Amino acid sequence: MKALLNPHHKFYTSSTTYAVTAYFQLFSSMVTVTSHTDIDTRLRSLCEKPNSQFSEAVSLFHHAVDSCLLPSGSTCNFLVDTLARSKNFELVFSVYKKMTHVGVSPSFLSLSGLIDCFVSRHKPEFALGVVGLIVKGGYRVNVYVMNLILKGLCLNGEVGKAMVMFREMGRNCVLPDIFSYNVLINGLCKAKKLEEAVSLFFEMRSADCHPNFVTYTILVDGLCKDGRVDEAVDLWEEMKEKGLDTDVIVYSVLISGLCCKGSFDRGKEVFEEMLTKGILPSVVTYSPLIHNLCKMGRWEEATAMLNDMTERGIHPDVVTYTGLIDGLCKNGRATKAMDILDMMQKKGVEPSTATYNVIINGLCKEGPVSGAFKILEMMTKAGKKPDTVTYNTMMRGLCNDGKVDEAMKLLKFMLIGESFVEPDVMTFNLLIQGFYKEGRLDEAVAIYHTMLERGISGNMVTYNILIGGYLKAGMVGKAMEIWKDVLNWGFFQTHLPIVL
Repeated sequence: MKALLNPHHKFYTSSTTYAVTAYFQLFSSMVTVTSHTDIDTRLRSLCEKPNSQFSEAVSLFHHAVDSCLLPSGSTCNFLVDTLARSKNFELVFSVYKKMTHVGVSPSFLSLSGLIDCFVSRHKPEFALGVVGLIVKGGYRVNVYVMNLILKGLCLNGEVGKAMVMFREMGRNCVLPDIFSYNVLINGLCKAKKLEEAVSLFFEMRSADCHPNFVTYTILVDGLCKDGRVDEAVDLWEEMKEKGLDTDVIVYSVLISGLCCKGSFDRGKEVFEEMLTKGILPSVVTYSPLIHNLCKMGRWEEATAMLNDMTERGIHPDVVTYTGLIDGLCKNGRATKAMDILDMMQKKGVEPSTATYNVIINGLCKEGPVSGAFKILEMMTKAGKKPDTVTYNTMMRGLCNDGKVDEAMKLLKFMLIGESFVEPDVMTFNLLIQGFYKEGRLDEAVAIYHTMLERGISGNMVTYNILIGGYLKAGMVGKAMEIWKDVLNWGFFQTHLPIVL
């Protein structure tokens, strides 16, 4: 042992130095503790900011309890509360479990901290269990505790349960506050329950709980993402009337929503207003504007905006570049899009799967499809796994070129080993239609049966192709068999297709 502690020993390293030093520091702090007062003082000092030593505090706590030097109840609860506030969740569970095991009653703050831990770990059902302990301990459940539960349920996607809890709050004399409403409105927006979110927004105003900047921002974002941009603009105007300052996030959300709706000019007006107010745009603000300009073929304006962006010290990200590539591809300029792809990589911006999919789609449309295969190879070498969209795009390109056998090989490649990607109904529809157009109806039907065997139901596109194919071939009986499948799957058409 003596030799190992010699700094000149061959096994002695800097990490060994750290470990040994830490051990003796902790050991010395433990052996000098001689009373309950000492342990309380030492634990509290270890938790003091800015040099908090939480791990040492917890180790000392466990050592003290094991040595029958139990800290006071207030110190135990102080430790749990402090650890919870600092988000050291594992340490919280460790201290809480030991202190309750030796008979220390948790305080309201400790139990609240425990709820916060469970919420952060996405375990709201355990957090609800702690509410029972709060009541059992003789404490009153307050709005802070309930807000933690609401937050946990919404984070877990259980917004329905959160709404039930919210209604129970009022019945149990716990009045919701602005945070309660904001958490729920946000949860409803994320769950795409916009009507309920808007309804709750008006309900909170009726309850004399005034929406704040956060409330409006959440709802404007939710409405824009749902395509209800006009309503979002109305809320934004209302925000300004109430004197609530809008920031770059709200402006960016609105600009994106307006651009997605096709209202580029209005989006540009909002952008100009933003600059007039001295609000610095972000990459999120610029990206939809540049994307729209590219889609409209307004390359000079797009370039000017890109230059303006970089002059402000804002660097284009993967979304910006993907928008540029998409705009170029949609205007038949896939070759130029390839240059952008090369440029973004040289600037250290890693293309996403969506980036590759956009350029693959452009190359498949312009041809030849071989160019798209090169991008597919580049994509896999870069560690980006192709998805269903990638393969469907490739299959469409191959089938449009009449290369249905190659498309079938691609399907088989999708279904093997590390490259496995589950095909969807569109995958099979592309193949069915491709083989039908090549006059290979029997093989098209075989693909249809393969689709069913994989548990994928056909849609009206599937059935229109097959029924139309059989009717065109004069095989009315076979067409009627497929029609029975249509009825069995719950699809209804007013008439059978005569031909595709």
